[in-house]
Amino acid sequence: MYYEDLRKKAEKKVQAKKGFYVVAMIFTAISIILYVISLNFHGWAAYWIKFPILVLALILGIVYVSTFGLPFSQGWEEKEIEKEMARQYKMNPPALPPEEELSQEDKLELKELERLRRKWDPLDDYV
Repeated sequence: MYYEDLRKKAEKKVQAKKGFYVVAMIFTAISIILYVISLNFHGWAAYWIKFPILVLALILGIVYVSTFGLPFSQGWEEKEIEKEMARQYKMNPPALPPEEELSQEDKLELKELERLRRKWDPLDDYV
């Protein structure tokens, strides 16, 4: 049950992020189009054409806060550190130390694990 709940929360978060990225792309496209149009106008007309860019930027900010939360909020730094540690761990998984640095007990445990690994049939389904 725990895995399913965790999966649903993760899917919901991914969908929210995906929605934010879609809104950001739409904002960028509309902003570029409005800016190019405003280059053809002078005076107040140019400012009125750029005004929707400000409104869209505010909407993008609201969607950002609802998706990712406020930056630098309570616990934000710790979450970022955990994410970075997970990313680093994934990119550089820990390796066994050299055999010379292992104690006698560690060597015996590794030999036992190796023996069990040879016995284990990867085609067996334990689920």
